[in-house]
Amino acid sequence: MHPLTLILLLAAGGCEALYRQKLTCNYELKHKSLPRVWCRQSSSDCCVGLTFSQGARLVDEGKLEVTQGPDSFTVAVLIPTHGEGMYWCGVLSENDTIIKLAEGYFHKSSGAYTWSITRWILLPLLPMLTIFTNVYIRTTKKHMCKKEEEPYDDITVNRPLTHSQHENAASFCEPE
Repeated sequence: MHPLTLILLLAAGGCEALYRQKLTCNYELKHKSLPRVWCRQSSSDCCVGLTFSQGARLVDEGKLEVTQGPDSFTVAVLIPTHGEGMYWCGVLSENDTIIKLAEGYFHKSSGAYTWSITRWILLPLLPMLTIFTNVYIRTTKKHMCKKEEEPYDDITVNRPLTHSQHENAASFCEPE
């Protein structure tokens, strides 16, 4: 692998090393100025969570990262603070009713976080392992072929090749 490619891959991996679960919440323009809602579903029509303003970028002591778009906002979560489950994003209407915009299941898993870092460590090792294995197999095969060929290099041997161990020696070692 070219060193520049490896550096670029590692740099990209460093930027996205944290596995964040995301939910994008599209809203109508009439809801643009309403407070945002992030909550965990507690029953079919109810949820428990928090509200935040449309300009907020970090919410819940930095555990939620909010990205605002022209007609949507996206909530990114590393580990859900209210536990694993179905989460809603929405807006809070004037009569304090939640208008649910989207929902998604969020996992409370450190395994995903660990894998997000580990994959960038393993990525450059896999091609190196493949190359090493290929070189090792070729070297071993050459060495085995040379050992099989050694009895034929002696010009004083005048016996026919009727021994069963030498019958298929040519099929095992391929010419290079």
